[in-house]
Amino acid sequence: MKARKKVTFTALAASAIMALSGCATPASSPSGSEAKGLDKLPIRLNWTFEAADHPWFFAGMVEGIYAKHGIELQPQEGTGSASTLQLVASGSDPVGLVDAGTMMGGVGKGLPVKSACVLAQRNPMSAIFPAGAGISSIRDLAGKTVAVTPGDSLSQIFPAVLAKNGMSKDDVKLVGLSDPAAKQNSVLTGASDAFLGYYTLQLPAVEQSSGKDMDYLSFSKLGVDTLSMAIVTNTSWASQNKELLDRFIKATQESVDFVVANPAKAADHFVKGVPRFDRELALKQIEATIPLLHTKATEGKPACVTEESDWKETQKILVENTGLQEKPLDLYYTNEHAQ
Repeated sequence: MKARKKVTFTALAASAIMALSGCATPASSPSGSEAKGLDKLPIRLNWTFEAADHPWFFAGMVEGIYAKHGIELQPQEGTGSASTLQLVASGSDPVGLVDAGTMMGGVGKGLPVKSACVLAQRNPMSAIFPAGAGISSIRDLAGKTVAVTPGDSLSQIFPAVLAKNGMSKDDVKLVGLSDPAAKQNSVLTGASDAFLGYYTLQLPAVEQSSGKDMDYLSFSKLGVDTLSMAIVTNTSWASQNKELLDRFIKATQESVDFVVANPAKAADHFVKGVPRFDRELALKQIEATIPLLHTKATEGKPACVTEESDWKETQKILVENTGLQEKPLDLYYTNEHAQ
């Protein structure tokens, strides 16, 4: 059944689909005397700074929350969860933001990584398409062309969605496009029938930039409601830097609390860090992202803290639909830094 919940933004959205390739680190990163005496901590994001669904880091830097905890946070752009996971596993980056399902697949392959915090605990992944495309169920995608970004979290999880609904990758025509804007444009021009994206981010951005009504099929409503965006560490680095990791997670929790209480200020802080981004669009995306912070099992708990039952359900979905081998759940995550 189609999951339809329109998200209407009044902002110009052209900046939302513009890759900010010239912005390797945000403009608000402290430097020089501001950073004196702080522990530098790079964090590799899952993607570029083109969407405001990770406002906690930018707000925490501008508000001085990370500095208060002795940290100079250095967000770095990524090219998808799979590549970020590899960088963390290799030790090139100590910390990364990675889709939880993608991380679990990596753990299954022996990668030395573990989640220290899950920020987005509900999943906004979806297949997005023009409202008049005649698509009202997953079965309507059979034989149609779906644009994906190879290696990102959506492409990793989509096979599970198909399998959960009695389909396989052979039932759809997947076309890989490395540029997210190209993925979206391929649908707008009719080259593809649908693309994979977040209904909280890409759907409203495309509606505003194109003037066309869009619709979507939510992965969660199609039976694949997995934990979403996790802060993942290299296990060797984490064991050698426990005190720094404790401070980082505590600062991130405080930053989340600030964003939840002050979404408008968080939007201001985000565009201070990413000046080319549209401020009103940032606010709308932040407001759409905040409801993803908790599952029913974690409502009322601090940000980052996860429940075993949610990991168990996520693993069950992946075992049944992607070939993931079942592992002890404590290999995937720890709450010790978030308590």
